[in-house]
Amino acid sequence: MATSHDPLVSGLLADAKLVAGYGRYGVFKDSALFAAIGDAEKLNDVTASQPEVVKLQSVLNDCSATVPFSTLAALRTGWSPGDMSRRTALATYFLVALSVTMMIVIGKLTYVYNRGVSISTELQEIDNNDFSARFGQSIRQVWATKKQLSSASAQQASTTDLTLLKDAYYNSVDSLHSLDQRFSSLLVRAQGFTTQEAPFPVWGMQWAYCKLTTSPAKAGATPDFSNPRQMAINQFCNQEVALAQQQGGAENGQPLKQSDFDCKNGDSGQGNTQVASAAGAADQADDVNADFDEATRSLLCEGVITITPNSISALTLQAKTLGEVLSPYALWILPALYGALGGIMFHMRMILNPLLPNPPLARLIHRIALGALAGMILAWFMAPGTKLGGEVTGIGFSLFTFAFLFGFSLDIFFAVLDQFVSMSVAGIKKFGSSTVA
Repeated sequence: MATSHDPLVSGLLADAKLVAGYGRYGVFKDSALFAAIGDAEKLNDVTASQPEVVKLQSVLNDCSATVPFSTLAALRTGWSPGDMSRRTALATYFLVALSVTMMIVIGKLTYVYNRGVSISTELQEIDNNDFSARFGQSIRQVWATKKQLSSASAQQASTTDLTLLKDAYYNSVDSLHSLDQRFSSLLVRAQGFTTQEAPFPVWGMQWAYCKLTTSPAKAGATPDFSNPRQMAINQFCNQEVALAQQQGGAENGQPLKQSDFDCKNGDSGQGNTQVASAAGAADQADDVNADFDEATRSLLCEGVITITPNSISALTLQAKTLGEVLSPYALWILPALYGALGGIMFHMRMILNPLLPNPPLARLIHRIALGALAGMILAWFMAPGTKLGGEVTGIGFSLFTFAFLFGFSLDIFFAVLDQFVSMSVAGIKKFGSSTVA
């Protein structure tokens, strides 16, 4: 057996034996490493300059393509292929549980993002189609048809004419009510998305937020007006049940209650209004704005509509604030999570191979963090003109797919970064260079 006082040679022999033992599982195609170890061990006083030692080092270097340094480092710590110790099993279960949790969270957040994009697209469609003008025209049509029906009834028109006018009136009312319900339901969904679904996408987040941020209020105590932010938080958390009831009522066809004040005023002075309307019918016939306002108030009180044409633009702009909520999802939350999921999948693939050592916890966390950063940086490159609160509805699964791929293979990500660096350096070198004509 070879003996050597040189630590370099003794370490070389120890590593070669570890790699040779690893090669027993069918890793190597030949026995060159075993032969080199045998030749080196036949020497009595082994030195680093002897040909057998140099050959052993050369053969061991050739084995590095098959047995990377990470595997050799694991072999030095006592790991063996196919290790099924309790620690390895717990690490595997932890990684599987983490990946399943990540997939559930990412699936939920992706659903929330897609729902917000759908609402934003519907709002944009309403805005492009000039919904306010169409809504006003429908109100005027219903009001004109109603006047014609009242005039025909007063003049005792024929049954056929009355039937035709009633059909026209009912059709116009149905069309107007359909437009009103479409916008009202969309507005309720947009407000619910911006205030509840998007800020608290995962179950339990709203409960935890209210528990941690709400200040306990005593019965009969006056609100603390010196801290408006805390007042808003307390009001939001205390109205959670009321908001749920309001959403339930919205599904029954009453999403907005802005007409209650007008209807109360109209009910209290209904007789006076009818007298004034009969006395000054000729004057109001020329006043188009007054006639339109009267038509709007009447239809509001009858429950045909729940919004006014003048408020549609303001309500649409208010609902469009969901773009500010979608921006974090599209620009860093989802790309980072997809990149982190790619990093987890990379390590799960390694665990499936019994010839590869399981990564330590520090490397696992490092890889997942790098995958998340790769996804975020990819979002910056693919959407350079998008700012917070801007148009982010165009960002979709193409970006998330590349974020996952970059998290799974960081080599591609670093290769892309190196290419950008090379292009930047080449561009900087051209600054100040003189060109000869």
